[in-house]
Amino acid sequence: MKFETFPIIETERFLLRQMTKADAPAVFSIFSDPDVTKDMGEAPFTQVKQAELLIEFMNGLFDEDRAIRWGIILKEENTLIGTCGYNGWETNRGSRGEIAYDLGKPHWRKGYMTEVIQSLITFGFESMGLYRIEAFTNVDATPSMQLLKKNGFQEDGILRGYACFHGEYVDQRCFSLLQKDWQ
Repeated sequence: MKFETFPIIETERFLLRQMTKADAPAVFSIFSDPDVTKDMGEAPFTQVKQAELLIEFMNGLFDEDRAIRWGIILKEENTLIGTCGYNGWETNRGSRGEIAYDLGKPHWRKGYMTEVIQSLITFGFESMGLYRIEAFTNVDATPSMQLLKKNGFQEDGILRGYACFHGEYVDQRCFSLLQKDWQ
């Protein structure tokens, strides 16, 4: 799947756009919070340089047609409050993509991610031509599981030893939404 330019998505409250080095302080603020990173398998950031490298890495994956990661901009404040995107996709065999998302703690439990996830779903099915959208959570990540279910995802099951977090293999829950079930 090749995009001519980095796609921009606009919702009622958000602008999803490509991140730049100027976003590094906001990304650092989010990824330096241990409550945000605990379900990512990554240690909290300790330097803004880590955020710069993450943005560079994510933009590089887009340039290689391997993934797409948007910065979530809260329009009323014009600030980056999280990131979201497709960690990858497979269109040759199965037409599926994997979404992921994160949000700064001050913005939790405000319904923001529901609006963002709905825009990711629409983009995946309508613009990317996906048939299946997947998401993976830690087995105890209740808020993320509730978010996915609220947006029509069904739990497919637990994948044993699926991810390695801090040197230990952990189980993950797999969720999916099929285009035929999406309205």
